[in-house]
Amino acid sequence: MQTLSIRATIYALTALAAIAYVVCALFQPLFAAWPMYDVVFWQMLFPGFSWTLAGVLIGLIWAVLYAGIAGWIFAGVYNFFAKRQTASAQDSGKHMTT
Repeated sequence: MQTLSIRATIYALTALAAIAYVVCALFQPLFAAWPMYDVVFWQMLFPGFSWTLAGVLIGLIWAVLYAGIAGWIFAGVYNFFAKRQTASAQDSGKHMTT
């Protein structure tokens, strides 16, 4: 079984998080009345966030940081189980041939 590149997984998730965050932030002026855009909600997710340019950039940094950590953990856990499954399959193949 093939393993995941930890670096590629981190890059993919951080890019996805950054794009999703920016799209959500850009839609705030159009849908400001939605509960999703309550500043308290965003501050719980991203400490230091506010609806200012600096606050939005702080939120972007947090989103990228969270995604990078998630990518690192996900790829590591995936690779751990992929190696175990490969080893298990090889062990069961040895038992069949003997």
